[in-house]
Amino acid sequence: MNTTIRFHQYGAPSVLQVEDDPIGTPGAGEVRLRHEAIGVNFIDTLFRQGMYPVPLPSVPGVEGVGIVEALGAGVAGIKVGQRLAYYLAPGSYTQQRLIAAEHLVPVPDDLSAELVAAVLTKGLTAWAGLNGYHQLQAGQTVLVQGASSSVGNLLARWAKARGAAVIGTAGSPEKRAALASAIDHVLPSDAADLAAQLKRLAPQGVDVVYEFVGKATFAATLAAVRDGGTIVSIGSASGAPEFDKAEVARRQIRMVGGPMASHLQGRVDEATAAVFDAYRGGLFGAVTATRYTLKDAAQAHADIAGRQKAGSLVLIP
Repeated sequence: MNTTIRFHQYGAPSVLQVEDDPIGTPGAGEVRLRHEAIGVNFIDTLFRQGMYPVPLPSVPGVEGVGIVEALGAGVAGIKVGQRLAYYLAPGSYTQQRLIAAEHLVPVPDDLSAELVAAVLTKGLTAWAGLNGYHQLQAGQTVLVQGASSSVGNLLARWAKARGAAVIGTAGSPEKRAALASAIDHVLPSDAADLAAQLKRLAPQGVDVVYEFVGKATFAATLAAVRDGGTIVSIGSASGAPEFDKAEVARRQIRMVGGPMASHLQGRVDEATAAVFDAYRGGLFGAVTATRYTLKDAAQAHADIAGRQKAGSLVLIP
């Protein structure tokens, strides 16, 4: 049988149930993949809570790395025994799965499955932030709200390597200390005078804000961005922001967001190669992954909710 994590209703991490499923043969254009590692992403918790409704029952997770066990009709360029990965293909919290071959990308031999699961989707999101949602230019001033988040950390470091001046915010002293040597300035995300601190660091306003926190930091974000600047909303850990749309329009602030997939169209090979090269070049710093067994997926979600873990979380079947 095939151990699978499924939720039949929306709710807390406890709605994640361990079940045993049969696994069939791949249909046309599909492969059967045996997972070696499964990436856990914040968006998984939003699907579980129903913030992004999905058909129920549902298997959470959008990325994984595994070994091809069988090929369906019409699949070309893939071999049984090959190790491949995927991102943004829902249904990953399972030992084995059937998946359309078009979702799969090659995995470098020098990187472990656990490492790939820790950085691929998060790295691609960071890449999209710097090359899609906004075209980052050297010399621009960047604010990353939530720079200690798994994606925010990669994006902040990558932006610095691209020649930007980077200001990041993080919640705890430990998280701020981990970022201090990687970017130009690190501020407490919950500081009562955050907007004033940002004004002192960037009196003319920042060119772009990457917003991973949402409601709790958005007032400071609006105060920090220059007129004509850009706010990229990639996450909203504290909830959807509330703001004066007329004021944003008056200041000609460009607000962008939505799924990253549209920014990868036609550029997947370029983006994945850039992510792996950035990791190899040390741009991401020390990438650490907290390991859970697949059956402990509910605990992984609980730890995300309780902000008990920093860095990437990975499920091992």
